[in-house]
Amino acid sequence: MEFFQFFGDVLTLEIMVVLVLATGAGLVLGAMPGLSPTMAVALLIPFTFHMDSATGLVLLGAVYTATVAGGAISGILVNIPGAPANIATVLDGHPMARQGRASEALHYCFISSFIGGVIGVLVLIFFTPPLAELALAFGPAELFWIAIVGVTVIGSVGSKSVVKGLLSGAAGLWISTIGISPIFGEARFVFTDHVTGGVHVVAALIGLFAIPQVFQLMVTAREKNTGSLYSLESHRLFDSIRYNLRRIKALVVGTVSGIVVGIIPGAGGQIAGLVAYDQVRKFSGEPDRFGKGEPDGVIAAESANNAMVGPSLVPLLTLGVPGSPTAAVLLGGLLINGLFPGPDLFTVHAQVTWTFIGALLVAQGLMVVMGLGLSRTSSHWVMRVPSHYMAAAVTVLAVIGTYSIQNSYSDVLVMAVLGAVMYVGSRYGFSAAPMVLGIILGPIAEDNFQMGKMIADTGEGALSYFFLGTINIILIVICVVSIAYSIVAELKQRRRSVAGDVESDPPRLAGSVGAVGLVALMLGAAFFAGSGEAFFFPRLLALIMTALAALLLWDSFRALKAGGDSGPSDGVWRDIATGSAVIVVYLTVLEVLGFYASSFLAFALIALFYLPSRDRSSVVRLLPVSIVFIGIVYLSFEHMLQVMTPRGILF
Repeated sequence: MEFFQFFGDVLTLEIMVVLVLATGAGLVLGAMPGLSPTMAVALLIPFTFHMDSATGLVLLGAVYTATVAGGAISGILVNIPGAPANIATVLDGHPMARQGRASEALHYCFISSFIGGVIGVLVLIFFTPPLAELALAFGPAELFWIAIVGVTVIGSVGSKSVVKGLLSGAAGLWISTIGISPIFGEARFVFTDHVTGGVHVVAALIGLFAIPQVFQLMVTAREKNTGSLYSLESHRLFDSIRYNLRRIKALVVGTVSGIVVGIIPGAGGQIAGLVAYDQVRKFSGEPDRFGKGEPDGVIAAESANNAMVGPSLVPLLTLGVPGSPTAAVLLGGLLINGLFPGPDLFTVHAQVTWTFIGALLVAQGLMVVMGLGLSRTSSHWVMRVPSHYMAAAVTVLAVIGTYSIQNSYSDVLVMAVLGAVMYVGSRYGFSAAPMVLGIILGPIAEDNFQMGKMIADTGEGALSYFFLGTINIILIVICVVSIAYSIVAELKQRRRSVAGDVESDPPRLAGSVGAVGLVALMLGAAFFAGSGEAFFFPRLLALIMTALAALLLWDSFRALKAGGDSGPSDGVWRDIATGSAVIVVYLTVLEVLGFYASSFLAFALIALFYLPSRDRSSVVRLLPVSIVFIGIVYLSFEHMLQVMTPRGILF
């Protein structure tokens, strides 16, 4: 086979040096909030201009592989996924970290990533032609249902309440429609210039995960009155490897999910991880353990999002249709080097293609070795960072990470607003994961829905087009079964809660009323902001959210009669008020004082206010820590990543 004929080219000194550097860089970039795999690959494309075709593609491929796995580091340690593909990993990975099992969780992450990644690349090597034909079977209707499957799965498993999860997911889909309609070119819900370009996916990801985490860290610093973030228990690597290899069900479910989803054009690792998580939870027999630090959740999610990498390149290399957003950027890398998808890649340019694929296989091995080393170091240091410093650091990194996406101050404001709303929602049982996924999958769902509707209007009609066909029926059944299963599981948990066997999160009237108010605003905007085909999809979503909000309100009234309504204490709100004020001032003076001057002040003020004890030594230590941190941020973003930030009047 040609793969073995050209594999020797991967082992040359030049390729191996590039692989080592690219894998290390990918792991670090993946762990940084805001730098998704797509952005990391895009940032490194200019470096390939002076390389030969094979070396340039090896660089991009290794970074792609490593950033998908590296995003789990920040997700597990500080509850901020480095990339959308790591959303499912956070559901159990971060609870493990809070239990002092961060090293164990990171071990499972990289070991399962390696297993899934290797199998995914082997699928790419040996099964490319038949899988390319399967990819062609997915048209607009099938891709629409794929997006809906992703939202319903995370809406069902990512929240303690099915209604709250589905409502969050639908709200995310609705938020994704803000801006200019990509099909009709019409502005929708642009109530301020800051959202003219819509809500960027990475800005939403950072805001919905990072800002609530900042507020939680502030509360933790005040409540615990201790220096360390969490405790950290040591865990032997050999024990992790042995346990991981025994989790056959989680590995198989994760890997198969990743392969299947990877082949589907445009689906991406976020759907792969969530589908795998949902399926392994259903097959476990003990679904209540998930979301509380269950290793199988981490293993399934990470094996899935890395198994997706190889198959996502199948439609790219054979048909020119990317299987994920990052694969779309890789397509640009191919075209820049004069390589066009199709049969010629495996005949005329066989050496370049097979060297690239072989390097992906080697990169999996480098990723697990370097990732395990990095996980040991990162967990050791991050878990010992005091909560007040961590809150200040995450705030600054969230702002610069968001700004670096498009060099846009508007993205920063959108990120902060979404984060503040999500924190309030999280105190009442709403989850960030469904909303983020709704925003990510919204364009896929809407574009394919509108295209499918146009096709259906010229043929058999929308009902037949969207609800008939083998693939459509399978996907619809998955949606229904996922929701039904979660409803049954929630009802069982409530009965056990009444009996006193387990704790349950009761519906809260205040949160339900707030959710109903937001849905009413969305409903009013959808029906009065404009008319025409461009508003059909958001209006449909608004009606669905109205029905879900009504169910939630009814459930809350029932809980109130039973005496089950409770909410966050007034002390919690008072405690985060000062931190919120500092963040508002920080964002207000960002462009006036300059990014680094205002970031220094914000870091110092947040850390100072939440110091466990304001003795002289602690206050004196604060100044050099602030200077060193901002210095590292400046060197990283200004010089290494060349992000142009607001200079202001000071710097």
